[in-house]
Amino acid sequence: MKVGIQNVFPAHRDYNDRDMYKHETRLLIDAEGMGFDVIWPVEHHFFDYSICPDNMQYLSYIAARTEKMELGTGAIILPWNNPMRVVEKMVLLDHLSDGRAVLGLGRGLSRREYAGFGVDMSEARDRFNEAAAIVVEGLESGVVEANTKHYKQARVEIRPRPFKSFKGRRYMVCMSPESFSVAASLGLGSMMFSQGAWENAAPLLEAYRAEYRQHNGEDAPPISIVDFVSCFADGKKAEDVARRGIVGYYWSLMEHYRMDDAANFATTGSSYQHYAKAAEQIQAAGHDAVIEEFISSNLWGTPDMIAAKLRHRREVIGDFEVNGAFSYDSIPYADVEENMRLFAKEVAPEIKSWQPRTRLQPVDIRPAAASIAAK
Repeated sequence: MKVGIQNVFPAHRDYNDRDMYKHETRLLIDAEGMGFDVIWPVEHHFFDYSICPDNMQYLSYIAARTEKMELGTGAIILPWNNPMRVVEKMVLLDHLSDGRAVLGLGRGLSRREYAGFGVDMSEARDRFNEAAAIVVEGLESGVVEANTKHYKQARVEIRPRPFKSFKGRRYMVCMSPESFSVAASLGLGSMMFSQGAWENAAPLLEAYRAEYRQHNGEDAPPISIVDFVSCFADGKKAEDVARRGIVGYYWSLMEHYRMDDAANFATTGSSYQHYAKAAEQIQAAGHDAVIEEFISSNLWGTPDMIAAKLRHRREVIGDFEVNGAFSYDSIPYADVEENMRLFAKEVAPEIKSWQPRTRLQPVDIRPAAASIAAK
């Protein structure tokens, strides 16, 4: 199993944007020497929640400064991007990195980011589904053409041409049953955020694996999971950082996405009804209860504590890979680096030693509190 980093690029309270980027970029370049296998910078626009407007451009710089790490887009928000340009830029990144590019796609959740692009959020699901099919086909064939409801593209050949398949290195952010189904039908691996009790997620993940086998005639790749990580030798410090930083991230997520406001999703048609229901669950359970579940589902503690959590998770949901978010809520960069290095040294080797299992082993599914959707 691979171990990676998801970099969320939040604005930093102690640094201006230029200096923040210097710190974040240095740590991502150093991550290769620490032993991380892949990095996943996000795409977000306009607000302090996250400030990486073009992860493909960013990864082209990292490509020149590294040799082995895979370079994943975590994710390209398709309704905000022209699918032909996505194919062009991903193929170019693959050439520049000697085949290390990894495709990650998402449809976005922030109404105010959609407003900034002048895109109707109620069209998000249709736009994503159409664009994802165009991108997946274009990366394989080197030709892009489309005549869909939202995309009209005359047949064009992409240059430089693709030089190898993206099969096995293409993913989709999945936080709803509908998204998992789309991923399975397109032959995409699933990416998700730790958000609640894994016993709740297990049936959904097994349904995705079954549907993936049905559509593709082979097993799905391991689930790619993003965890907010607080890994320190001192367990008290690990908990303090988690309760300050992971909780701080939770509140920034609530503010950016209005995740606890069902009315925010009421006018989006069928595109975001899963999130409207999640917002109602948050209101019913209360933020204190949801925060405790959110913290518990992510990774904090000493290396031994975190390893034990991961072993239990594996027994519940089967194969997965870990992508740690180590920099969040303006944690001092000395702590971010300590967090990364200790996780890479003490936790990552066990994850990397895991051999794939072709099927999820049966487990007892225990009732758990309602979870939230983070993306």
